[in-house]
Amino acid sequence: MALLGVKLAVSLPDTVLEEKDSPREKTAKLGVIARACAIYGVDLVEVFRDRGGRGEGALVRRVLEYLETPQYLRRRLFPIEEALRYAGALPPLRIPSHKPKVPVASLKVGEVREGVANGDGTVDVGLEASPRIDASVSRDRRITVKVVSVSPFVVRQIPREEAGGYWGYTVEEKSADGVLEDQRFKVKVATSRLGAPLGEVLSPLKAKVGSADSVKLVFGSPMRGLYDVFGKDLPKRVDFVVNLFPGQKVETVRTEEAVFAALGVVTVVCAEVLGS
Repeated sequence: MALLGVKLAVSLPDTVLEEKDSPREKTAKLGVIARACAIYGVDLVEVFRDRGGRGEGALVRRVLEYLETPQYLRRRLFPIEEALRYAGALPPLRIPSHKPKVPVASLKVGEVREGVANGDGTVDVGLEASPRIDASVSRDRRITVKVVSVSPFVVRQIPREEAGGYWGYTVEEKSADGVLEDQRFKVKVATSRLGAPLGEVLSPLKAKVGSADSVKLVFGSPMRGLYDVFGKDLPKRVDFVVNLFPGQKVETVRTEEAVFAALGVVTVVCAEVLGS
């Protein structure tokens, strides 16, 4: 869980790549978004359907999931496919779940790693030996495991939330309405150039975050803002509609730039409110 105990989500339209023409450019943009999510400890990335454009939700989800996956598991979980043609060239996120390869003898009881079930009662955790697992797990399923013994080498499956600290993000595809109706997140912040200037909402935003344990940030696409997607009732369906760049000197702000800015603002707000 990120941000001093606050669960954090980022919601993007499946048209987030529509201004990019080449697969290489699309992949690079998703790499920047994944990097922002990793830096600020995002727990969930939602990809929602924007009916106003040519959606590429499957591509967005595939690349983001690939980047979040430890490198030693990628060949097992992602077969060669066109959607990932350029993803391997992106720099690794290097989040805590991306563990290095070490000798089994150097492991300690209680250490947590990501793995893929082999189907024979063992788990591939990216080491020279595959530990046995104390439960039945479907073959090729990605799981989080904790070392319970080094000799013999045995692990047990644990919920991702028990890994300790930040462990990466998960990716979900949702309908547009599903994003706003999601009750898992207590504070929903929509970003729009038509929203209230950031300075005007900082105080109420701090007050709202102070009584919540989860925040969701919702972004529009390069061609269609959130009012185009959700209509004029958007302010009634979220807690805040915020203009992150009220004095912007450029014609448009890219989605990846807005993601970085919004996550930075929320991080500061959470730190001030929860750290006080």
